[in-house]
Amino acid sequence: MLLGEFSKQIGDGEPAPAPQGMFIELMNGDSLASESKTRIERVIQLFRGLKEYQALISVRVREQADSAVTEAYMLTLLDMSGQLNRLLSQYAVIPQIQPLWPEPHHYFLPADTFSLPTDSMKRIEAKQAEVGAVLTIVQLAQRNKLQDVKKCLCGNYFLAGRIDQNYCSVKCRVKAHQSSEEFKAKRREADRKRYRLHVDGKIKESKRGKHGTQKTW
Repeated sequence: MLLGEFSKQIGDGEPAPAPQGMFIELMNGDSLASESKTRIERVIQLFRGLKEYQALISVRVREQADSAVTEAYMLTLLDMSGQLNRLLSQYAVIPQIQPLWPEPHHYFLPADTFSLPTDSMKRIEAKQAEVGAVLTIVQLAQRNKLQDVKKCLCGNYFLAGRIDQNYCSVKCRVKAHQSSEEFKAKRREADRKRYRLHVDGKIKESKRGKHGTQKTW
């Protein structure tokens, strides 16, 4: 997937795209159907769940904590790994090679690509996009880099520069803050204080404010 574009980048002397960039390009592009994105996001969720439970189990083993809880965590881990393996079994691939300069480029194609009719180009491209995204997830999970890729509240995926970065832009961060219950509570309290001051005659509303264009407190 995206082989032509990436080949051009390399040919122009640009560095080869990182797996994170490839994944973000696929997820934010228009080559994936909504049902494909749902399956891909489930794969991500399971990979992250596995990592979380592996960490929990490791801590409990080191601390020699209650074995019953540890066993429950282990059963959950095994169940999640079974779900993940069943999902991944849908993505049989065939290795391919593209002889790019200065060195060959290795990639994979869906195994059923060659069985699809040649007039089903859109289906082929959609299948390749989904397989490409899933294989990139596997690669990121192996490198412990999956946490670097996050989904913003606007729906776009982005590369987080910090572990606590949860939004792709300042605009989205501000929007999330203003929609939080904490912000709304503070806003209501501030409005009540201004109203009480106005009723007590300690502040006045300008004429422009009365017409809804501007208020001076």
